Amino acid sequence: MKVLVMSDTHGYLTNAMKAIEKNPDVEMIIHLGDYCRDVADLEQLYPDKKFEYVYGNSDFGVGTVEVEKTLEIEGRRVFLTHGHKYSVKWDLERIIAKAESENAHIALYGHTHIALIEQVSECMLLNPGSISESRSNLSESYAILDITPEKVDAEFFYI
Repeated sequence: MKVLVMSDTHGYLTNAMKAIEKNPDVEMIIHLGDYCRDVADLEQLYPDKKFEYVYGNSDFGVGTVEVEKTLEIEGRRVFLTHGHKYSVKWDLERIIAKAESENAHIALYGHTHIALIEQVSECMLLNPGSISESRSNLSESYAILDITPEKVDAEFFYI
């Protein structure tokens, strides 16, 4: 299954729409928080896509939206969080421990606005960066995951 992963839209939907339209073959879109309410607009624009999302530190009044969740995709356990709860701006130890406790094959997080991929034991840690406000010397970014029972491939794309 092809999955588009984005984070930190912060109310700016133009780049999110560009990413979705550039990748019509994705079946699922994961939003890792900070303006997760943008997903409601995206769901209206792309009703044929499945959306999963969690809230971030800039999300308020989101009702029953979860701060984290674990999904099963093609037999792989995928942990989703924004990352602020795990202090990912300082180090990755807490999110690695949480991913291990969830038996996750993939841990997805945002919050830092900097794209990163790292393999830790059996778990892939992936931060897609920010689709609206990059803090790296590269432009705004998102990731595409290609998840099968046999393997997981990940690639970053820049707007």
